[in-house]
Amino acid sequence: VTLYEMTKVYSQFGRLGKKIRPVIIKKVVDEKGEVLLENYTLDKRFSEEILNNEEQWKERVVNKQIFGDVNNIFIFPEEDQLIKPQTAYIMTNILKGVIEDEGGTGGSVRGIIPHPLAGKTGTTDNYFDAWFIGYSPLIATGVWVGYEQERSLGRGEVGGRAALPIWAEYMKAAHKDLPFVDFPVPNGIVFAKIDASDGKLATPMSKKTFDQAFEQEFAPTEKSEAGETIDEKEFLKEDLSG
Repeated sequence: VTLYEMTKVYSQFGRLGKKIRPVIIKKVVDEKGEVLLENYTLDKRFSEEILNNEEQWKERVVNKQIFGDVNNIFIFPEEDQLIKPQTAYIMTNILKGVIEDEGGTGGSVRGIIPHPLAGKTGTTDNYFDAWFIGYSPLIATGVWVGYEQERSLGRGEVGGRAALPIWAEYMKAAHKDLPFVDFPVPNGIVFAKIDASDGKLATPMSKKTFDQAFEQEFAPTEKSEAGETIDEKEFLKEDLSG
């Protein structure tokens, strides 16, 4: 999987699941004004492979229904809609935690870029590859660090250390003077505060919580029992005896 392909996928999460067609070269003209090259994209370079993949998808998944009825999940009236907008937004909500949550592997860029951000670090075995791919509502950027002839970058050269600083410097410059825009929330999404210890709804006794997006029909309803509880009768006795 190339850096180009990975960055495309992440950008499509930010677009609520809509397909993107990146253009590498908009236009090349000669001294006479004649167009030599226009709207060139790397998708053209891999058009045969892409077409084969799409045909295999239709044959194996759609026609043979090897995963059951996928029409309500993957087949949409709009050709450019790849996944449900709600699914794409939930993925963005999860990936925001990589940067915003305490202990997130992308936490070092928190506050450096004053825009909503989502992304993910990545490190392959033996530190051969370091990745960070992330996006705002306006820009998606991918960074890969490694050698053409595969070898280790060195112990400890993980995505958050080797790739993330490059990503942060570029995104900071790219967002300069851009307006603040938040990720759009599609219909059917609800938010809930979750107890980190068990994934259930947080209570006043929850020690560590986080906000999570859910499709309305799958939102949790059970409250967490984590944390110390106080027996009401014992509490009253203690209060009276004092």
